Amino acid sequence: MSNEKVARLNKQAYVVGLKETLKALKQQRVSKLIIAENVDIHLLTRVLSFANQNQIPIDFFTSQRELGEYFGINVKATVVALLK
Repeated sequence: MSNEKVARLNKQAYVVGLKETLKALKQQRVSKLIIAENVDIHLLTRVLSFANQNQIPIDFFTSQRELGEYFGINVKATVVALLK
């Protein structure tokens, strides 16, 4: 986890954002995805494909802004990956 932006919430490691989530998915380190409901589905095609192939559970959050705020960032968040 050298230069990867990994944070912890209630002792659960996670990454925020599309690029970091795709990296974690490729490394098979994701236990669950949280996706904002108001995201353009075309942005998430690869993420959803990985999740489907690896049977990763997905939860949905009301909006990008609320998802970002919940995970302690001051910008909108498209997706958050909880790590194993």
